[in-house]
Amino acid sequence: MTQFKTLSIKYKLIVVVLLTATIGLTLASGALLTYDRIKRKATLSEEMQILSQVVSLRSAVALSFGDEKNARANLNTLKVRKNIRLACMYDESGSVFVKVSQGSHELACPDSGRRRGQFFVDDYLDVYQTIERNGEIIGHVFIRAGLEELTERLIQQLGVSIAVLFASLCLAFGLTSRLQQHIYRPIIQLGNVAKEITRNNNYSIRAKTKNQDELGDTVNAFNNMLNQIENDKEQLTQLAYYDTLTRLPNRRMFTERIDFALENAAREKGGKVALIFLDLDKFKQVNDELGHDIGDLLLKEVGKRLNAAIPKSATAFRLGGDEFTIIQNDIKSEEDIVNTAESIFKEFTPPLLGAGRELRISASLGIVISAGNDTSNSIMKNADIALYHAKDAGRGNFKIYQWKH
Repeated sequence: MTQFKTLSIKYKLIVVVLLTATIGLTLASGALLTYDRIKRKATLSEEMQILSQVVSLRSAVALSFGDEKNARANLNTLKVRKNIRLACMYDESGSVFVKVSQGSHELACPDSGRRRGQFFVDDYLDVYQTIERNGEIIGHVFIRAGLEELTERLIQQLGVSIAVLFASLCLAFGLTSRLQQHIYRPIIQLGNVAKEITRNNNYSIRAKTKNQDELGDTVNAFNNMLNQIENDKEQLTQLAYYDTLTRLPNRRMFTERIDFALENAAREKGGKVALIFLDLDKFKQVNDELGHDIGDLLLKEVGKRLNAAIPKSATAFRLGGDEFTIIQNDIKSEEDIVNTAESIFKEFTPPLLGAGRELRISASLGIVISAGNDTSNSIMKNADIALYHAKDAGRGNFKIYQWKH
């Protein structure tokens, strides 16, 4: 690492590019080889399962009548697969009825403890399949297949991967050597410009070539800029995405979140999202009679109680005025959103003390449930329709939008 620090940026770029290319190609090749081997093993497992089922069906009669000749003939059909090393047929008591094998090593039939399934053991795939007749188990078949073909394939793929890695590194080295001047010279200039802008806070300064420490100046200059940006980031985010009065996410964040929620619901099989439009009953009357300070106090309390009422899968937003919305994800049934609505009403039940009097918080809710086949405009329109029906039915009500076919 010490030697790397003393290198000029010219050679650091070469080292970084080659190292990055090596790591990236190695990880990609490893992932592909692993995925291919898993898929091949799964395919082999399915093939062996099908073969075992066929042999089991064809051997039921032979095993029932103790016909060893036909049973052995059925097992011998498996020899068309060169990777099958051993096949055994057991009777109802678990004793070996017939056995066939191929290959240079004579293998013994295992104990008949397992009766069904596929198991990878060492360099083999063992398959167990029951033999049934008239719904009763009268024995089972055992097949052992070797994994030599998979190993040979893996070795070939490793050879190809190494060749591709070597060729890629040669190409990367050649391209880096030719293009490095176009990379490191602008970085040096950019570092100097960034340093001047940070020191003088003058964005009219333009890049000028200076001979200074290359990568160190660039990194330090951009780090200083990043530090300044990060100090303001939280405040800027609050101003851009959160309501200053209630501290709830605002309309801008709601617009982004509703699109995201609809996309997730459409992507997930059976996924649903619910949208609640909440409107405070007689809020204008509170503002007119008690003043905007009491109205603001009421809105703050609504924000707190909404956060306390909704589940973790839901988020409350203030769109403006006395308009609030809730997006609830992972809806399994209509009951989920009904529970949320009832929880909101329950949380709103205790009165709020303001201006020397008790203020009752009453709201109407319009609810729509979507499987993700809506746009943000359509789901908001449907929620607004449901809210209209809720307000029409009286205060403290909720209505769920019903599709018209």
